[in-house]
Amino acid sequence: MKTRVIWAFLLTAFLIGITLSASAQEMSKQDYLDKSRRQKTTGLILMGGGSVLAIAGGVLFSENFCTVGCTPELEQGMNTGTVLMVVGGLTALGSIPLFISSNNSKKAAQISIRNEPINIPKYAGNIPKSVPSITYTIPLNRN
Repeated sequence: MKTRVIWAFLLTAFLIGITLSASAQEMSKQDYLDKSRRQKTTGLILMGGGSVLAIAGGVLFSENFCTVGCTPELEQGMNTGTVLMVVGGLTALGSIPLFISSNNSKKAAQISIRNEPINIPKYAGNIPKSVPSITYTIPLNRN
């Protein structure tokens, strides 16, 4: 019974999250560029911090490494080193999705506001030749 309640709650939260993200406000070019910069900075911090933790854990583990007849201090140092290596490695791996999703500069370049020409016959009279438009460009080649 508890499992069904938990699954129902998770499903409801998921559906509400989807509808809220679908009704999100459109972002401007500067918003996309700022978001990209923040994600890259966060990814660099996580990568650097995770690497430092993993290296510190490796050093702590190797200094306290023993196989037979370990004292409690050496065993505690090995355990601490192991935990630091695992946490540092997971933190560094956690930075990968941020680097991948920080490619918002392409989205910023694809959405723009500019004057677009109107395709009308020449004899249409006193109608403007172009109008201000929001343009969304879909790149067909990947460079």
